[in-house]
Amino acid sequence: MKILLINPWIYDVASYDYWLKPLGLLMLARNLDDSGHDLHLIDCLDRNDPEIESWRGKKTKSKWNGTGKFEDSVIDKPLPLSHVPRYFKRYGLPMPLFKKKLRNLKEKNWNPDYIFVTSAMTYWYPGSFEAIKLAKEAFPYAKSVLGGNYANLLPIHSEKSGADLVCHESRMEDVIKFLRSNGIPMKKDLEDKVNLIPLYDLYQHHTSHIVFLTSLGCPYNCTYCATPFLQNFTQEDPLKIIDAVEKYTQMFAVKSVAFFDDAILINREKHFDRILKEIIKRKLPEKGIMFHIPNGIHCKLLTEETALLMKAANVRTIKVALETIDPVLQKVTGAKVTNADFFRAIDILKRSGFTKREVSAFVMINLPNQTFSGAIKVHDICKELDIIPEINEYTPIPGTKDFENVFGSQELPEGFDPLQLNNTILSFSWKEGMSPDEIEAIKTYNKKTVLEIKNKKGVER
Repeated sequence: MKILLINPWIYDVASYDYWLKPLGLLMLARNLDDSGHDLHLIDCLDRNDPEIESWRGKKTKSKWNGTGKFEDSVIDKPLPLSHVPRYFKRYGLPMPLFKKKLRNLKEKNWNPDYIFVTSAMTYWYPGSFEAIKLAKEAFPYAKSVLGGNYANLLPIHSEKSGADLVCHESRMEDVIKFLRSNGIPMKKDLEDKVNLIPLYDLYQHHTSHIVFLTSLGCPYNCTYCATPFLQNFTQEDPLKIIDAVEKYTQMFAVKSVAFFDDAILINREKHFDRILKEIIKRKLPEKGIMFHIPNGIHCKLLTEETALLMKAANVRTIKVALETIDPVLQKVTGAKVTNADFFRAIDILKRSGFTKREVSAFVMINLPNQTFSGAIKVHDICKELDIIPEINEYTPIPGTKDFENVFGSQELPEGFDPLQLNNTILSFSWKEGMSPDEIEAIKTYNKKTVLEIKNKKGVER
């Protein structure tokens, strides 16, 4: 069967390519390819697409670490966001180029039997809806299928997508069963195997970065996180991961590799430490390849041995998951970290040779019951430790305990659009949280703190 895979645009008030790749879609593509299907990918968030560069008339710029700005265009603000004083934009592939890609497939007589459209954040759903609509117009006889996080977390709302089928499963074994039950042949016993290697072969050009999940899921149960019930915790064979890293860094002449695990330090001696040792053994750092861990490491699990291996493996970005310095909030949100754990982890990283150039702390703002003073204080602590505080604005995710605490049930209130779950927009609708003015004040304090830390001793990032 011919299957068109689409990673849609981001519809948001702000967005940036922090090592984004459609990993779920690409891992599914691996299984589809193993099952003999003919695949084509349109990745609307691929900044390195040569057609974008031709359309723009210049090369795509990326930072030293492979991240960079998306193309964007201001679009009409949806009614639920009419009260929000921000522009609403479509980030990613310019619309004329998306339509051109669909026309090119028709001209080549490559008519898909199925169109798979993925989804990520619940509040990015307009991108998926738009991709489904346009793809169905181009290929009216193809069956459209929506899947991904949004389809899993908001199953009722996702039925409005216009897709012929909506997959509400997230675990790969269940997705494969869903496909079989809807007439899509899949290779026997695929669901019994762990295969987390994305099918990057679908890209035919240079990219600024590649991304891997060396594991899925997380054994912790933080009240604000959906990962534990979306995926069972499983880890890929370390050698398979490094084989793939070696293959694709050579294929795409790429220097930045990100590991996006939620819990990369679990079972570290048999897993992440082995990955790091293999990176060193194969001399990947000597080839200029650098590694990034942007999703937050667990402070409790970090050891000096692992930190030294990370240093030797040329890990250049380490985000340390702190979230909050309020001991009460730390406990009620899942007891993943304590202040002592955090101080210990930072000390280990510093003694291993890492500096503020490589290490930063994730801090959340607007958590339920979080105080303004607490959000300010965490910045002062980071300044004392000489590490950058990076703000994550809280958003309640359907299915989590915090979502129920915020809304009183697992259903969105009547008249509340998923667009309003956007962490940048939430404060304009959620009156029990921090006010927009308080959040803006914290962001201003964050910028001031970051500038002071970066300028200390003349260090620049």
